Amino acid sequence: MNLWRIMFACWLGVAALPAQAQSDVSKQIINAPAPESFAVYGLSGQPSVVKDKNVQGGRALRIAIPAASDQPWTIGLNSAVNQPVKKGDKLVIAVWARASALPEGAATAKIAGIQLGLSKAPYTPVFRGEAAVGGTWQMVHADGVADRDYAAGELTVSLQLATGKQVFDIGPILLLDLAK
Repeated sequence: MNLWRIMFACWLGVAALPAQAQSDVSKQIINAPAPESFAVYGLSGQPSVVKDKNVQGGRALRIAIPAASDQPWTIGLNSAVNQPVKKGDKLVIAVWARASALPEGAATAKIAGIQLGLSKAPYTPVFRGEAAVGGTWQMVHADGVADRDYAAGELTVSLQLATGKQVFDIGPILLLDLAK
């Protein structure tokens, strides 16, 4: 939990840091974090990017999930990892998320998987977590350690979202390599 607090404070405080410190934090981001860059799968149409001054970066991808599935990975999104990862690197996925529409009678919407895994079959996870989000923006996370070396493009961050009839707003997703 302390790691999450540190990452949250780092992300919120980046603008107030001197230029040298800002560049050091930005060097730890090894994926494409902007909502416009996410690849959504399992839906017939492409979700839209919405403006929201309350989320870091001011933009989010709005993803309407039509129904729950016993296979929550049938609808989700991917964020490309564009740098290599070395065995033993400590990695943190930080996701800005909220549920702008909740399942009927629910107080939260579940993200069944916050995962770093192979970008092609068999899509084996390196590590994964899950989270529940409500109607206000929050940062959720998962963390783990790289089990081996991975080339740039060999990994992807993914969210598994088919857990109910709900609407997710997904802001920036950061994959931080704390070894950088």
